[in-house]
Amino acid sequence: MFHRRPLLLLLASIRFANLPSVVSNVWLGVALGVWGGGSGSQHLWLSAGLLTLAGLALYISGNFLNDWYDRDWDARNRPERALPQGIFPRWWYLALALGFMAAGVGLAGLTNPASGMVAGLILVCILGYTRWHKVARWPMVLMGICRGLLPVLGVVALMGPLRWPLDPLSFWLYGLLFLRVAGPQPLALVFYVVALSQIARHESLERETTGSTSALVLAALAGLVMAAAPSWRDVPHAWFSVLPFALWLVLCFTGLSQPPGRQVSALLAGLPLLDWVALLPLGLWLMASQSPHPIVPAVALVSLLLPPLAFIAARLLQRLTPAT
Repeated sequence: MFHRRPLLLLLASIRFANLPSVVSNVWLGVALGVWGGGSGSQHLWLSAGLLTLAGLALYISGNFLNDWYDRDWDARNRPERALPQGIFPRWWYLALALGFMAAGVGLAGLTNPASGMVAGLILVCILGYTRWHKVARWPMVLMGICRGLLPVLGVVALMGPLRWPLDPLSFWLYGLLFLRVAGPQPLALVFYVVALSQIARHESLERETTGSTSALVLAALAGLVMAAAPSWRDVPHAWFSVLPFALWLVLCFTGLSQPPGRQVSALLAGLPLLDWVALLPLGLWLMASQSPHPIVPAVALVSLLLPPLAFIAARLLQRLTPAT
């Protein structure tokens, strides 16, 4: 038991229960990139693995940095966390945060320079959120952008490298290609994370939960925006992919709505179901496409199975460590 407690506190610091949703978010971008013509990549699985590790490293770095920066506030309001209990030295969390930041940007850049740039944007959002999230409401948007950029890591990696020097015409053509492949999906994740952050903010500031209606509207809007997946028009009755997410959303705002921490945990676990709104029809479309490329059926299978498995894993891991 002596060794178990520090380990559990460390897992709580990195929000271990939320890591499956990070994997699902990154895979959403990889699958969209394959749909957009990136299936010819000779190193798809290597790229997907490196990008997943990059996304996980950036997510973990943000959590370590957040706990390090909020150490005095946590000592007054969240004494159950590791740093207020003196389980680990404070400098250690800062060193881990910086190390995971470097690893995240490095792994993404190793995959594709454009992915490295996206990882850099995520890092900027992490720093901005950490600095201002306790004094203002707008940093919730930065947290949402961090999530929204996770699938962008995969999309830009499979779209091919940017050509340097980057002239204005090439930049706009690249942007239009990105919007064709994955315009709405990152925005859906931004809406959803802002919605759950509204509730989490009241929890952390010890206020009664307010604004549940606006959070519900934003979360529902996220589902509708995610449903703008490019494969929807090619899959009959694609609307059924919304049902798992919609049912879980209803449960989050009814039976799982109190206390606020329980609701936030449930919403965090639901992130892969939001990905599934796009990935389920996308996987079916890839299976029906009869592409001669041997990697396409495997991508389709992962797209169909990963989100529900990530959702189940997140709920199980929440029994071990808190999600917030």
